[in-house]
Amino acid sequence: MSEPTTSQSTASDASKTNNSRPHALLSTAYSYAQTSLDAAIPPSTRQRAYNRLSTFASNQPILFSFSAFQLLFSLLPLTLFLSFALSAFLLALSAAFAFALFWIGVASLFLVPTLFITSSFAALCWGASAGGFVLVRKLYHYAPAGSHQGKSSGVKTLPGGTEDGAVNGDHDKQ
Repeated sequence: MSEPTTSQSTASDASKTNNSRPHALLSTAYSYAQTSLDAAIPPSTRQRAYNRLSTFASNQPILFSFSAFQLLFSLLPLTLFLSFALSAFLLALSAAFAFALFWIGVASLFLVPTLFITSSFAALCWGASAGGFVLVRKLYHYAPAGSHQGKSSGVKTLPGGTEDGAVNGDHDKQ
């Protein structure tokens, strides 16, 4: 027998590589599924359930076979019903969300102009109040001295002839 040629050995290596890749993917998927199952249900719990099921099947074969057939034939309709119920719930939830967003958008069409008008009115009132305050303060400083004497200045005269609020003994005698 002769040695394989380079092209033959390359073809067999490629065949091994092609076969090993799906095998590696399946092995990884199986390992991941086994790890996930072990995390969800510990192997000791699964073994106890398997032992109980095996004992039940041995002790009550008629009841076990009836239950197995019922589960086998009912599993597909139950799965379809549960998927329908879940999809109907998600559809209703998304429709409610879309409905709410629509009416919030419609309400925003009224809210934005209303806020613009009320903000403008508030700014106008504030401007008028601030302008009026500044004007009255200026006019108060220009008022004749006689109009100030009847008014209380907010400074109290103490029993010794001093004024409350005077700094360093400086007093304004009227």
